[in-house]
Amino acid sequence: MNYLLFAFYLVILCSLILRVPFIKNAGIRPGVLLSLFLLKILAGIAIGWIAIHIYGPGNDYWDTNDYALEEYQLLQTNPVKYLINIFTSHYQGGYSGMFSSGNSYWNDLKGNIVIKLVSVFNIFSLGDYYINSLFFNFIIFFGHVMLYRLFIKIYPGSQVWVIMGCFLLPSTLYFSSGIHKDGLVLLLMAVVIYGVYQSLSKNRISIKRLLFILAGLILLFLVRNFILLALLPALFAWILAAKTKWNTALVFISVYLLGGLAFFNINAVITKINPPDIIVKKQEAYKSLPIAATQIELAALQPTIKSFASNIPQALGHVLFLPYPGQQPVKSLLPFSFELYFYLFLLLLLFFFKKKDNLPADKLLMFFTLFFILTVFLFIGYIVPNIGSLIRYRSLYLPFIITPVLCSLNWEKMRGRFFI
Repeated sequence: MNYLLFAFYLVILCSLILRVPFIKNAGIRPGVLLSLFLLKILAGIAIGWIAIHIYGPGNDYWDTNDYALEEYQLLQTNPVKYLINIFTSHYQGGYSGMFSSGNSYWNDLKGNIVIKLVSVFNIFSLGDYYINSLFFNFIIFFGHVMLYRLFIKIYPGSQVWVIMGCFLLPSTLYFSSGIHKDGLVLLLMAVVIYGVYQSLSKNRISIKRLLFILAGLILLFLVRNFILLALLPALFAWILAAKTKWNTALVFISVYLLGGLAFFNINAVITKINPPDIIVKKQEAYKSLPIAATQIELAALQPTIKSFASNIPQALGHVLFLPYPGQQPVKSLLPFSFELYFYLFLLLLLFFFKKKDNLPADKLLMFFTLFFILTVFLFIGYIVPNIGSLIRYRSLYLPFIITPVLCSLNWEKMRGRFFI
């Protein structure tokens, strides 16, 4: 690491954190804000150090940085090619295979977007991984701030718990801080959800906000398309319920029933579109990867309603409960197991110690969160056959679940009951 250059950029970015209006006006004290940002930077250093020193070369984080360095070198030698190569397909099928899990322009684009972004950082970092991580996490930090600004509007008297849920959940902090798609996904989800919430709460949408939402949706589709597929019906139901004032539960259930019918039957109308087959092929692609140390058995999916329905218990069971206590194929999973079961314990406590004065304004957002998270967890559970990846993918959605739980628990009552 170039320590002097790292320190120089760190001072500049810390100064920006305290001056950018969107962050500065979030309502967090400057000292706390700076501490949260520095913790984010430390997480980025930690995941980079662990990736190279524990797992060795060939990991996703350092590979992304290496490919970005090649792009930076291309910028120096052939600027025109550098500018257009992200739009160029070198596959025989051209730009086909939009939902393919391999050997397609669109599958490569998911990683190439991050690589191209990091290649720009290299102009200032000279290829140093940790300096690139510094720049990357400065951008991703905006996603955490958006989540904070979203939830503090719903739980205005629970700043400490909102900060914990949006900034300090260990696995979310860790996995969103590596130079990879995960942090970008967290940021893009925050952009879209915060933008929609702001538009609905103000009962109007500005051109600027609309452009941000559309950009977030498009980039999310390009970076991890199945998340957008899970997000769209939830967003539609949320907006419909807010605008019509119809029964919220009825709106969401109806939208998802109709969406489910379309998911399994659209192929009969448009033969080139087969969503169940896309999920099946993604599962097959994951299963074809080299067997990981944390590999688990995954029932083979078929592109039928019966197969998808019968695999729901396994899919949700994997995402919600793995790794089980004592089930750690590698010791590094142990902290994540403790973390997960602590969250499950908090969910259990919610049944007995829920605040009675919770604001009703969060009802629509809570329905949106429930349906969106369950859908994306199903997708993850259907296709991912190893615990390590399950933990990483799951971590990005924890703020949407755990923040409301932390803010809804009656901590005073719990202290009185348990003498905390």
